[in-house]
Amino acid sequence: MSDYKIIPCEHYDYLELACLRGYQLKLELIDGTQCQGQAITTQTRADKTEWLIIQQQAKQSLRLDHIVAITPIDANAEFGRVLITTKQP
Repeated sequence: MSDYKIIPCEHYDYLELACLRGYQLKLELIDGTQCQGQAITTQTRADKTEWLIIQQQAKQSLRLDHIVAITPIDANAEFGRVLITTKQP
């Protein structure tokens, strides 16, 4: 938990909307990798870290402060690319 950085509330709102709508997302991570999956839910764990759960072949958990940006792939999405964090590894 000591290195966890809480993301701004307005960015969290986009993640919640993506989960509510079940958007397919392209995610850019702080290590330079990208992944893609359907937004399922967010989760706060016992150590107070927050996670985005996405569905690919299986469910995958991504720590929110490790996500640089999300981009909905759905044509009718209510938002475009959103920067989540600028934290570097």
